[in-house]
Amino acid sequence: MVYFLGTGFDYFNMLFNWHNTNEKWSIMDKDLNAKSIAGVDPKTFTSDKQRDLLAYWLKIKGDLLMPCRKDLCPTDIPHLLSVIWMADVIMEDEPRFKVRLFGTELVRAFQLEGTSKELDEVSFTGDIIKRMTNLVKTKQPYYHECEFPIESEDYKYYSTLTLPMSSDNENVDIIISALDFYR
Repeated sequence: MVYFLGTGFDYFNMLFNWHNTNEKWSIMDKDLNAKSIAGVDPKTFTSDKQRDLLAYWLKIKGDLLMPCRKDLCPTDIPHLLSVIWMADVIMEDEPRFKVRLFGTELVRAFQLEGTSKELDEVSFTGDIIKRMTNLVKTKQPYYHECEFPIESEDYKYYSTLTLPMSSDNENVDIIISALDFYR
């Protein structure tokens, strides 16, 4: 499921078709083939760390559209660093993404050190790239739950809270995500 956060109903009504799934009203994002809603209660996140990252992002964002990387202080969020990854947005015809930070819990779960890799170098990142490209275009954070993308005895699912950052408050140039892995 992909939940876009903080976006107005009218915007989604224009972009998506309404349908009823599991007795809950939701909207279908045709491009991402995932359930989306105009807002989501952070209580539904699978991780307290995701809730903490959202609260911190909102705090450093203030009245801006997106916070700037220089406003993020790792010493403010040391308990989150192991589940966070950050990617630089490289603007070309279509944005590309280069990982600048890949937390230790992510290294362990994905069995890969992602730091300094471009996402298109990693086999299972196609859908991630699509969602992040959409985030760059819409400047809207999202929350997503799905099956774990590689074979694992430890995890069957994961969720991600993915948030935009900007050095000019207009263009997304860094993306930060907090992941949670579960069975």
